[in-house]
Amino acid sequence: MKKKFIVTMVGTLLLSGCGVNNQSTSPAKVHENTSKESVSTSVESTPKTILSETSDKKIAVYGVQEKGDFFSSLDVAINGETKTFDWSNVTNSAFYPQISVIDLNEDGENEIVIILTKGTGTGIHDSEVHVLKTDFTEIPVTDPKDFVKNNIKVDLKTDKDIWQYTVSADGHKYSFEFSESDSSEWFEQPTVQNILRYVTKDNELISELPIQISVGNYLGHAIVTYAMVNGKLEPSQIEVLKKGSSL
Repeated sequence: MKKKFIVTMVGTLLLSGCGVNNQSTSPAKVHENTSKESVSTSVESTPKTILSETSDKKIAVYGVQEKGDFFSSLDVAINGETKTFDWSNVTNSAFYPQISVIDLNEDGENEIVIILTKGTGTGIHDSEVHVLKTDFTEIPVTDPKDFVKNNIKVDLKTDKDIWQYTVSADGHKYSFEFSESDSSEWFEQPTVQNILRYVTKDNELISELPIQISVGNYLGHAIVTYAMVNGKLEPSQIEVLKKGSSL
């Protein structure tokens, strides 16, 4: 017998994918990651595999070590200089790092946005983003999940076997309706833990977090736009897309 839940909650959101300026292309290998940003200088690096590079070849990402289904260390080359970062990326070439070179804070100087894929699978996509200046200084990027949690509300009303959800975000309301038989496993609370994508679009960093309510069912996609605040990229705006992804 299926369980029914009446939900009033503060949700969680995010996004990823890829609209890029100067975006990269890749060769061959990818899958998951534990990414701490421990950065070390690589004086004599010997890159194993070039994963991505910009069209002018001035910026590139190399897989330095391969461990199982992951590159466990990445070299970043910027204008002839190289540094090794304690980042990881899956070895599936369909998910090699994506590079964008854009002016995120409108100060006349471009930043380098590198989007990594740490894990993929059925109903799972885990992305990580790193933003560098041309001197390899990293600009912190705040995880969007807490922002989504604090800025959306999900309410559930039931009528026989019909479940009616209302998602409120940034002064807007979005309605979703499901039959109880649409899934054999409904969650007690909506979650945005399983899928996170990043993309750059119109000189902005954006994340996408599908709001999942059961196996195979979603309350739209939370789209979070970032802004530069005191030297950090912080979530600043949120909206919910009812159908599919805009990324």
